[in-house]
Amino acid sequence: MKKVLIGIASLLVVVAGGVYFWAHAIFASDAVRAAMESQLAAALGQPVRVGSMGATVFPRVTMTLNDVRIGDPIRITARRLDVGTALRALLSRRIEQGSVKLIGARVELPLRSLAAADSTAAPAASSSAPVEIVSIDAISLDDVEIVSGGRTLRGNIQMAVSGRRLEIRRADFTADDTPISVTGRIDDPAGPTGELTIRGASLDVLRLVSFASDFSTAGMPSDAKPSGPSTPDAVPMNLRLSLETERAVLGTLVLEALTGTARITDEAVTLDPIAFGAFGGKTTGSLALTLASTPGFALNAQLSGIDLGALTTFAGHPDLMTGRFGGRIDVSGRGTTAGLVLQSTTGTARIDATDGSVKGLGLVRAVVLAGSMRADSQAQASSASSVEPFTRMGATLTLAGGIASTRDLRFESKDLLFDAGGTFRLDGSHVDLSGKVQLSDALTAQAGRDLVRYTADQGRVTLPASVGGSADKLQVRIDAGAVVKRAITNRANEEIKKALGGLFKR
Repeated sequence: MKKVLIGIASLLVVVAGGVYFWAHAIFASDAVRAAMESQLAAALGQPVRVGSMGATVFPRVTMTLNDVRIGDPIRITARRLDVGTALRALLSRRIEQGSVKLIGARVELPLRSLAAADSTAAPAASSSAPVEIVSIDAISLDDVEIVSGGRTLRGNIQMAVSGRRLEIRRADFTADDTPISVTGRIDDPAGPTGELTIRGASLDVLRLVSFASDFSTAGMPSDAKPSGPSTPDAVPMNLRLSLETERAVLGTLVLEALTGTARITDEAVTLDPIAFGAFGGKTTGSLALTLASTPGFALNAQLSGIDLGALTTFAGHPDLMTGRFGGRIDVSGRGTTAGLVLQSTTGTARIDATDGSVKGLGLVRAVVLAGSMRADSQAQASSASSVEPFTRMGATLTLAGGIASTRDLRFESKDLLFDAGGTFRLDGSHVDLSGKVQLSDALTAQAGRDLVRYTADQGRVTLPASVGGSADKLQVRIDAGAVVKRAITNRANEEIKKALGGLFKR
């Protein structure tokens, strides 16, 4: 028995050695290398160069391609490309239900569109080819780098192949030391088209847009775009992404717990629906990002619980306002920094805030000083640095060119009501609002008799007021001329009432 076992083992070694040398003799020839270059070029639509070839037989017969370079100019390189197949298929010099493993690959975006590639540029394998690739069932990429505009994704990918369809069983990437996982399917790599799910602790939305742009023909530099007329059967990019991330970055804006469904085409990335947290509140709606060197955006969303203090700090004016607000915005613009976004934003917004304050407004102080009739009342009102509390504050805004305009600003507190209209710059550099201030019943009761007599409207002290200056140094002014006019009007009304009263007594 011992001799039999030794004989069987020796036979297996001989067979394995024979298979190895036979496979090596097939795969290592220049004819096979040329055939592989031709067939890969036909499949990819781009020139392929292979440095050398070899073979292994465990765990399955595998053709090894070393120093692989793809593209002109070269966009894809790989330290090694392994193509495995069953021994039975190899006996017919065919690779059927094969597996491809790419090791140490580097992919530089953008890539030339496969959909526009000329399939006649490289002939397909014929029956006379030394080895023919018939079908590939699985693809894996180990230690792959995807580079775009100075940004690099590193990771591993495992895919199953069925015709043109790629099922991404698992793709794990690292970007800026942040892990990202991708699953889903690519229905047609030429677009690409398909559905993917992206999960990660952190996600840079603009970086995602940049990578999507680099995959599209529209985002390619002129030397990378295919020449000649586009083919009628070219497949446009159409990817559907499900996003789940604890933290997303959009330029300098940080979004918390972002979830949504994105559709990526050659022209834009549309997230609808989308939900995320920002500035301590919640935003739900839709967001569209255009693919360009300076990305554009269109946001239609419902807001709730936004922290005014956090928002004004982000805009460069810390401690300017407090409170919480909600509302609805429908705006579009362009840019990646707060300054560019504010300057380019156009659209409308409805904002309603509660239980907060505005630093340096001092409406009550201005009214009191104006009512004192002192000569220096305006100067003292302008130098006031008090914090004006409010119970409710709301406005409908029209945005354009970095300026917001409103006709229905309403500021309510327990002491007064301020209705105004006008404009202010979104960066806070200039404010120009005018309207009327009306004191509460309680403050009106405490006001001087003459002030009430000469300024009352519906039984309350009412004064025309304007707010100017900048967000960091607001200036409140009471229109003295209008006060005098109101006093004359009220005085005239009193005289008329007296005269009418005298007539009826007679």
